[in-house]
Amino acid sequence: MSLRKGSLWVGLVLAGVVSWLPTPEGLPYDAQLTAAVAVLMAVWWVFDSLPRAVTSLVPLVGIQTLGVSAASYAHPLLYLMLGGFVMGAAMERVGLHERLVALVLQPHWIRINPRRILAALMLATAGLSGLVSNTATTLMLLPLAVSLGRGCDSVPAFVLGLAYAASIGGMSTLIGTPPNAVLAGMSPDLAGVEIGFAGWLLVGIPAVLLLLPAAWWVLTRMAFEVPESSGAAADAPTVPAWREGEQRVLWIVGGAFVLWLARAEKDLGVVTVPGWGPWFDGKGSELDAGVAMLTAIVLFAVPLGRNTLTWREVESSIPWGVLLLLGGGFSLAGAVASSGLTAWIASGADAVAGWPSWLTVSLICTAITFVTELTSNTATTQIALPLLAEAATRAGVAPLAWMVPATLSASCAFMMPVATAPNAIAAEAGGVSTADMVRGGLVLNMAGVAILTVIGVGWVPWVFGLVG
Repeated sequence: MSLRKGSLWVGLVLAGVVSWLPTPEGLPYDAQLTAAVAVLMAVWWVFDSLPRAVTSLVPLVGIQTLGVSAASYAHPLLYLMLGGFVMGAAMERVGLHERLVALVLQPHWIRINPRRILAALMLATAGLSGLVSNTATTLMLLPLAVSLGRGCDSVPAFVLGLAYAASIGGMSTLIGTPPNAVLAGMSPDLAGVEIGFAGWLLVGIPAVLLLLPAAWWVLTRMAFEVPESSGAAADAPTVPAWREGEQRVLWIVGGAFVLWLARAEKDLGVVTVPGWGPWFDGKGSELDAGVAMLTAIVLFAVPLGRNTLTWREVESSIPWGVLLLLGGGFSLAGAVASSGLTAWIASGADAVAGWPSWLTVSLICTAITFVTELTSNTATTQIALPLLAEAATRAGVAPLAWMVPATLSASCAFMMPVATAPNAIAAEAGGVSTADMVRGGLVLNMAGVAILTVIGVGWVPWVFGLVG
């Protein structure tokens, strides 16, 4: 029997055992049944017993009524992600990613030093990954990373630099990587705080600015011997003349960012800049999703060069499974919370109530980072965030103080090929061995834990007003 088929039955058996065990004291029976479904989905997600998107459909038939469960699959954050996917497809269509890389590699002082070339590649990758999915970014730039790596005699370092920068860069925005969207979708119910597109930038960008140099340092100074000079400067990439479609996409996507940033009122101390959000009904996440949908419609309506963007072009580049995975996670989280299961599981949080905040946050970051090495980072955050929110509340801590570092840590698994899609692409298409990935990834994992602990303890409370 194959591992996949065996894990399918293991999940069913474990779910049956959980549902038939004597109900523990203080646990409602509905919560016990919800736990059984959660165990089933966790096993199937971890071992890929079924395609992850298919496992994400289980809440539609296994927890609450269909109407209640199905509402989660139309969460506004899914439409925000969908709009981001369309923007990414349009940028790829007109070649904006090629222009970005060409511009950062143009200066001679960069091209004469392989370490600087890698830094420029990682910077461009991280910037692009905030707008385009990290998977698409890695696939688009992989041929360039391999070519530059060969020229610098450091292919593994360049391919891993691409993969790591894509994962790190995706942390900067809500559309960059699914765990960020999971947090934004759950935070209003679990933490009583709504995280908008602009608000997340205050956390995501500092995380990227600290993690990206750390990744570059590990790859060039510890894991691999990337030379400081290659003897001759690499060839300067040609920066093409501006194309009509390219300019239009840049204006449209830039307009979306302006609308996202201007939605909420900004208090600058001397003057208060009003936002456009109060003019419309709806929560911040709904308005952000509306901007994404408006942008997507405009990108289809406006000619990008000779022709308009077609649905056939976009359809093949949208990871529909990710949208289903998000919907299934929101549905599962809602059922777990409403049934009382999270409250029961988190009842042991009193033990950590007196721990120093830095110790608690560092343990959370470590656990999420290494669990994600073997599981989907989206599924990990979907399961962990409701538990952390309830545990934090019981420990007298603001839920976001634990939820935000955990979410960021879910994007910081750098050791194993199965941890993230960029890692898998680096291993399979980029030819990086698991040993090379572990050598660089283990040190970077620990560096990520330290950096995210500092952000979680020293920066997150200030951003979200968690300190008096």
